Amino acid sequence: MKVETYGLSISIVPMNDSPGILFLCTANYYRSRFAELYFNHLADLEGLAVRADSAGLEMAKWRSYNPGDLSVHTVTALAELGVALDEPYRAPRQFDPDRSRGQRLIALSQSEHRPMVQRLFPDVLDQVEFWGVEDVEFEHPETAVKLMKESIERCIEDYK
Repeated sequence: MKVETYGLSISIVPMNDSPGILFLCTANYYRSRFAELYFNHLADLEGLAVRADSAGLEMAKWRSYNPGDLSVHTVTALAELGVALDEPYRAPRQFDPDRSRGQRLIALSQSEHRPMVQRLFPDVLDQVEFWGVEDVEFEHPETAVKLMKESIERCIEDYK
């Protein structure tokens, strides 16, 4: 399905329909993608059936600011953790609340994403768990990755 938003035409690609986790950030480029890929790596290592996916809350608005389909911070951090990435990387995806039913919704930043969810997707606000990982303008990637890594590792424990 094509959607026109902020003067850009974007495709809404179906997300994983199975129950699991859907990590959310602003543009589905850095934080939510790291969380998705690292969570799935750990779930594979633990032999868990649960899977994560990710999406952006305002992907089209920020798409032109992000070179390529995946942040260099995400690629670098995952490589340092020994997580293999398939190339080419998939394109960022827009959050679709209708496709997220039954998913555990985790937005990576309380301060940034709560107002965004409240404004754009108020019907799912009470279903979203908010973490405290800020974007690169406000938190050095090394710090953000450490916070995400620790939070994802605790999250994995919920599924053991």
